[in-house]
Amino acid sequence: MPLIEVKLYDRRVTDESVPKMISALTDALAESSGAAKEHIQVVIHGVEPRLWGIAGEPQG
Repeated sequence: MPLIEVKLYDRRVTDESVPKMISALTDALAESSGAAKEHIQVVIHGVEPRLWGIAGEPQG
């Protein structure tokens, strides 16, 4: 069972964006891998920028 996990800054995780991301990611994986859509799972995680580091530095 394919599982896609996405971690984004929490400000990008909205009621409007999540369904669009789930649909687009499901479609892309189904098309590229041949997996049946009903077997694909998507989990979206919102992370506060202060908990996200790039190049050794927190982003928030």
